Amino acid sequence: MSEEDNDIKFFKLSKSKMGVQKGGFYKKILIMVLIMFVCTMVSMLSYYIVMFESNIVMIYLLGILMISYLAESYLYSLYASVVAVLLYNFFFTEPFYTFKVNDPNYLLTFFVMFIVGFITSMLTIRVNLERQLVEDREEYISALYDIEKKLLNVKSREELASVSAGEIARYFGENVVVRFFGSEGEQIHSHIEGADVFGSAADHSACMEAYESGNPCGRGTPLFSTARAYYRPIFNQYGVQGVIGISVSKGNELLQAQYSFMDVIIPQIAVVLQREKNYEKQQKAQMEIQKERLRADMLRSVSHDFRTPLAGVMGLSSTALDNYDKMSDEVRKKFLQSIYEDANWLNEMVENILQTTRFEEGRVNLNIAEEAAEEIITEAVTHVKKHANKHKILVKIPDEIILIRADGVLIRQVIVNLLNNAVSYSPEGSEIIVFLHREGDRAVFEVKDNGPGIANAELSHVFERYYRSGTSGAVKSKGMGLGLSLCKSIVEAHNGEITVRNNVPHGTIVSFYLLSDKESI
Repeated sequence: MSEEDNDIKFFKLSKSKMGVQKGGFYKKILIMVLIMFVCTMVSMLSYYIVMFESNIVMIYLLGILMISYLAESYLYSLYASVVAVLLYNFFFTEPFYTFKVNDPNYLLTFFVMFIVGFITSMLTIRVNLERQLVEDREEYISALYDIEKKLLNVKSREELASVSAGEIARYFGENVVVRFFGSEGEQIHSHIEGADVFGSAADHSACMEAYESGNPCGRGTPLFSTARAYYRPIFNQYGVQGVIGISVSKGNELLQAQYSFMDVIIPQIAVVLQREKNYEKQQKAQMEIQKERLRADMLRSVSHDFRTPLAGVMGLSSTALDNYDKMSDEVRKKFLQSIYEDANWLNEMVENILQTTRFEEGRVNLNIAEEAAEEIITEAVTHVKKHANKHKILVKIPDEIILIRADGVLIRQVIVNLLNNAVSYSPEGSEIIVFLHREGDRAVFEVKDNGPGIANAELSHVFERYYRSGTSGAVKSKGMGLGLSLCKSIVEAHNGEITVRNNVPHGTIVSFYLLSDKESI
């Protein structure tokens, strides 16, 4: 049997066959004694019914073959061959019940019987070992295939560490630790399968040495041989990415077949690690591309949306300056009202952009205080009515005072954005209603309009940044698509939730809730 075949033998089976254990020795001796006893009894029976001596020899040869098959050892085959010859001489050659030989011809019989028995037993053992080798090879390949299939299905480094440790521990029958490190040498993921026997100073030093040097360390190696585990680095094209530690509870080192198994499985783990790192880089690059695309979209949107009110302000101002003496007070008032509305529109867009940028960069600090929900709604409605006098904005609030813990300025901006959205998508003269009520420990705000509503396919997208509804019934769709996205960010920053649904038979209802009374955010 070649050295390569020995490596292919599955390590669990190899481990159980290393050395001759006491239990196995006595068991095999007992098997040999029983089979030789049965062969002797059968041979005596055959002898007394006057059968040929050659048949007795065949019975003992059969016993030798059975012992060889069950014991799986050349040594026991040799023992069985010698014992069979001695028993044949003792019981079936004259003088009986002694080891003396009167007829020299029996010496040749004994020799041939021994040679035939030993050779046939050796062939039987070889066939049996070849069969076992084939089974071990199949189990070995099956084990590698199962592990590879599981590794290919992992979705993260945490899952990779868990699967790798679990599979290696299952096949080695030992405690296993898998640790992955970051680019700065910090441990980012670790998973232990079995008992945690990796906490000693020697084990920690062996693990870090394996990571830093890229060489195996720990039990069975010259470095940190007092450690309780053997540590093996995981390489890929980016260098050492992690370390696998395997406790060695039996003996001083792993078996050669186990080392060979590690040689096969570690590169597969390294490939998956490299795939995950490439995926992370790709995701990061896509996020950067998306951010750049969003910035470009925002700049285009800002340029487009600012141009309309600025052109209105400049046009009205220029007309007023050129024809000031010819204009009546009523016309001047209309001009100033239009200029105010366009300026207010610009101010709200700028405020939305600034708040959105702060939320993107994580620079928002909530000024949490106890606020009266009714006052926030009143301020927001008063602000919107200045430029939405062609709509009927109604407020329905309960008699009780509902207190919330929130950033009043930001919540006011949420309601202003929702009202502006309702004004933009509702026909002139229609009603827009603001509701406030309590549901348990929640203060629920709702803004209902009588516009055309939102298509069902668009409901899940309305809170996305830069998204604008494609509703054909929109009266005047101002803005850059930041309003509802900003509302969602503000509400979620208060641990609340905002939703949108259609108002049957027509219109839209946008509602959000915040915790009321003394509930903390």
